[in-house]
Amino acid sequence: MDKTTASAVVKCLEIDVDFYRELTIFLMKKHAHILTDDLEWLTNSLNDEQAFLMKSRSLEEKRQELFKGLGISDRKLSELAEEAPEEFRPKMKMLSSQLSELVTKITEINAQTTEIVKRKLDNQKDFVTRAGILDKPETYDKNAAKVTGGQSSAKAFRQV
Repeated sequence: MDKTTASAVVKCLEIDVDFYRELTIFLMKKHAHILTDDLEWLTNSLNDEQAFLMKSRSLEEKRQELFKGLGISDRKLSELAEEAPEEFRPKMKMLSSQLSELVTKITEINAQTTEIVKRKLDNQKDFVTRAGILDKPETYDKNAAKVTGGQSSAKAFRQV
């Protein structure tokens, strides 16, 4: 690997590490807001989350194109770091390690968040079931009076 290729790989890794740091911070905030049931923040953050997903895809496509153009698309980062000129090796190893740690952290945060959301949804389902809310829907008769106990007034509406 020559110095130009090594420099391009280092720049790409720096961009990726910076992005995944930002994503990690966002996901940690999201995790905290899920724990506190902050639906307003979660709703407002949907555009930010979509932007992170789109940027992630874009960065990966650009990285693949770059590595393909440099003729290194079939190589692992650890291999590239070993093949880099001596002055690039420490930085490439450090960035590769940081990127790996960030990806591991993101995977852990996502797994924990998914488990928390699953438990919260299961608890809500249990609450609804125990409360019998689904068994006794609230409906209205033709006079717009509330009817409880699961008696639908659909017939009354059809008769009017």
